[in-house]
Amino acid sequence: MGEIRLFPGLLSPPAGLEFFSHLPSEEGLHLVAFAEGALSALKVAFGEEVRSLVLLSPILRKDPLLTAKVAALRFGLEKGGLEGFARVGRAFFFGPQSVGSEEIFTLWREGLSEEGVRAWLALLEGLSDERRWLRGTEARTLVIQGAWDVFTPPQYGKEVVDFAKGEALRFALEGAGHLVPWEAREEVVDLVADFLTGEAFRPLPGGLAL
Repeated sequence: MGEIRLFPGLLSPPAGLEFFSHLPSEEGLHLVAFAEGALSALKVAFGEEVRSLVLLSPILRKDPLLTAKVAALRFGLEKGGLEGFARVGRAFFFGPQSVGSEEIFTLWREGLSEEGVRAWLALLEGLSDERRWLRGTEARTLVIQGAWDVFTPPQYGKEVVDFAKGEALRFALEGAGHLVPWEAREEVVDLVADFLTGEAFRPLPGGLAL
């Protein structure tokens, strides 16, 4: 068994990514990160020997479109508090299969705090192009996104695969959005479990697997 470290990001539901923590894995260090947690994981990978990276809806750069979305979320927070932020976030973070689910929305909403949301907004507002950190590790990399991710569209994941030095795979799951680990939990866990053990994964040309 290897060691799995989790980087859930600031907007994860209360339980974070704990459902990955007990998965079987090859010997070595494995990092599993969601959203902006990808940057923290890559900084660890830069300084330590890492066997694999799992990046879920990774955020590693800011462009004008993402800037506009972050500005809309800040506006929602300033005008309507956490409820205002959550209302705008519901349109950005959920895919068509879960956007109407009160259970998933409530689970996510309960994990929000004003301190955490403000820290998240500040982090994204100050984000530069952090894809360079991918050049600091040769760990094999798995990127999983929702095919309907409005906040960080699948192009972001493709860029991660393109920058990765080691073997890299990308999956875009139909019906899911930015919160893909919780929207399509069973499918995501199955993909990550196979990846951490090194089984059943061979990269296709261009690093894309669908």
